[in-house]
Amino acid sequence: MPEALGNRPSPEQLLVLHAALDEPEPAARSLDRWLREVGPERADPASLRLLPLLYTRLPALEPHQISSPADREFDAVREGLRDMYRGSWQRNQVLFARAGRLIERLEAVGIETLVLKGASLAELTYGDAGARPMEDVDVLVPTGRREEAFELLFVEGWRAARGDPREWAEVHHSLGYAGDTDGAVDLHWFALWQPADEGELWRAAVPFALAGTPTRAPCRADQLLLACVHGVPRGAVPPFRWVADAVLLIRGEGEGLDWDRLVAEAERRRLSVVAAAALAYLREEFAAPVPAEVLARLDAVAAPRHERVAFRAACEPEGTWRTLRMVWDRQRRLRDLRAGTPPPPGFLAYARRFRLLTRGELSRPSQAR
Repeated sequence: MPEALGNRPSPEQLLVLHAALDEPEPAARSLDRWLREVGPERADPASLRLLPLLYTRLPALEPHQISSPADREFDAVREGLRDMYRGSWQRNQVLFARAGRLIERLEAVGIETLVLKGASLAELTYGDAGARPMEDVDVLVPTGRREEAFELLFVEGWRAARGDPREWAEVHHSLGYAGDTDGAVDLHWFALWQPADEGELWRAAVPFALAGTPTRAPCRADQLLLACVHGVPRGAVPPFRWVADAVLLIRGEGEGLDWDRLVAEAERRRLSVVAAAALAYLREEFAAPVPAEVLARLDAVAAPRHERVAFRAACEPEGTWRTLRMVWDRQRRLRDLRAGTPPPPGFLAYARRFRLLTRGELSRPSQAR
């Protein structure tokens, strides 16, 4: 049996997800209940991220609306959701245009780019730039060319969220940058926190244009795997939009989804545990058409101990002991990786780079829980 997914939506968040993703009649029931019990004014930040997608479903749901909410007119609710959708669309246009110009500059000097997550999902999976809100555009560059990319962004006037990108790159997979206008980019040299050889991701990438600028996007199977992995870790704002990303990807591809590739890449990247847990949850809760054979194959992979330990840690609330286990997993992955980057130091020194624990504390991990 796959590991249980520990980071799950709350009952209130599930109502929004079902309203946005289910068939019209059950979706309308979820919407009606959510409006009565919660509503946009009391929605948590994770639910607010889903409301632009919910707005696009309203025309299909209204004929099945059970009743109007007791304390509000449905027209007023629709107008509020419409404003959120429009705000998302306008914000994304700015993000896409600014990131598109940066991608053009990177490509002009021979640094290839690949757009991960929200921006490519909005265009290729949602088919609507307003339905998928995001804070930035995630742009992957080849691992071995990250320092050239740092230099180009500096010259182009982008401000790094950290003072020394090179030092940051030793312990992380990406770095946020802000432009001189409203643009924001998360520059990646690894697609995920869990580092891996990205050659397969690049080889299978599909052509994609962001704001008219040619670039690349992950193929659908890779995009689905990345969505599942991004959704597991707990955070200040739980990333439950991964559920919408993944369900729409699976339904959009139908029988054409390359499940063999997903299983192979999950095993190669040592992500079979999280992939099995996430896909089992989607099949159980949202009736996503995930083949049982795929879950069995993922569950049969002999995952290393550090992969399982890190998965369980990621499902827990934030804390030093949780982070320490995830860092141990990352150090092991970097140690085994041959991607043109220097090998990491030993675990003790690597953990101190995160400023997690002193040597004495590392020798007493039970006290850091």
